[in-house]
Amino acid sequence: MPRLVDHAERRSAIIETTWQVIADLGIENASMRDIARACGYAAPGILAHYFPNKNALLLASYELICQRTNERIAASTASKRGLDALRSLCLEIIPAEDLTTVEAKVAVSFWQRAQTDTELRKVGRDALAHWHSAIMVALAQAQHDGQCVLPADPDLVADELLNTMIGLHITAMLDPDSMSGSRQRRLIESLLNRLAPTLAT
Repeated sequence: MPRLVDHAERRSAIIETTWQVIADLGIENASMRDIARACGYAAPGILAHYFPNKNALLLASYELICQRTNERIAASTASKRGLDALRSLCLEIIPAEDLTTVEAKVAVSFWQRAQTDTELRKVGRDALAHWHSAIMVALAQAQHDGQCVLPADPDLVADELLNTMIGLHITAMLDPDSMSGSRQRRLIESLLNRLAPTLAT
C-alpha cells in the first residue's frame, strides 16, 4: 500500500528547503525551479500544489520563521521569569547558532523585499510587536521580583534590547568572523549585566 502523503509535513519541508536556497542564492535569485530541484523534484510544477506562486511561498517561509522563533522562545522561557526569561528570549532571537544563522540570512532578505510588500511587512511588524511585548513582560517580572527597577519609560529598555538583537542579524551576516555566535552571546550577556544595576539605581 503506498504511503499516504502528509501534506502539512511536505509543505513544511518545502519551506525549510526554501530557507536554505534563499540563504545560498538570495531571495531574488532563488527561482521556483531551484527550490524544486533542492527539494528533489524534477520540475517545479509540484510546488504549485502547495504554493500558487513564488510570492505565496516566500510569505509562508517568512511566517514559518517567525512561528518557529516564537515556539523556541515559548519553550525556553516556559519555566523562567524576569531576567532569566529575558536572557533566554534574546538567545533564541540572535543568529548565534547554525539554524538561527540560516533564519537570519533569510529574514534579512525578506526585510529588503518587505519595503514594497505589505504582507511581508505585516509579518515582520507583528513579530517585532510580539517580541517587544514579551520583553516588557519579563522586565515587569524582574521589577516585581526585585531584580531591577524600571525607568519612567520602560519601552526604551525594550527598544534597546530589540534593536540590538535585530542589529546583530545585520552585523553577523556582513562580518560573521568578527560577530561570531559566542561574541553575540557575550554581547547580550554584557548588555543584561549592565542593564540590571543601571535599572536598580
